[in-house]
Amino acid sequence: MGIPDNYSILLMHGAGTGQFAALPMNLVSGLKDGSLVNYLVTGAWSDKSAKEAQKYTTVNTVTPKLKEYFEIPNKSEWKLDSNAKYFFYTDNETIHGIELPYIPESLPNVPLVCDMTSNFLTRPIDIKKYGAVVAGTQKNCGIA
Repeated sequence: MGIPDNYSILLMHGAGTGQFAALPMNLVSGLKDGSLVNYLVTGAWSDKSAKEAQKYTTVNTVTPKLKEYFEIPNKSEWKLDSNAKYFFYTDNETIHGIELPYIPESLPNVPLVCDMTSNFLTRPIDIKKYGAVVAGTQKNCGIA
């Protein structure tokens, strides 16, 4: 898998949905202290993750709320906050058929965090570009 020695793999219960809460609880110090996180909402799964994160911290949705999810908003429209603790996106929104064809760029010192549940281990990725990757392995690695 090409994972560097300074990265760790944690196999945990909760699947992708459980990790939606675990991300802000573990990556944001001082929950509800004015900290915020960036979320790119492109479909049902990233929307669900953003709503879960709102229970713990302020969520900056980097694009305007979409009524329907048919495409990825143009990067020129994204409003990333440089004070965010991380930038989250879902790589493959299976319900709406949206998959990012690229790794989005975060801001300096804002770790990139990704939900790869729907395409985990389907292709090589450069893990060094990510601060964290979460995935419910039942879809691609288990006996779902």
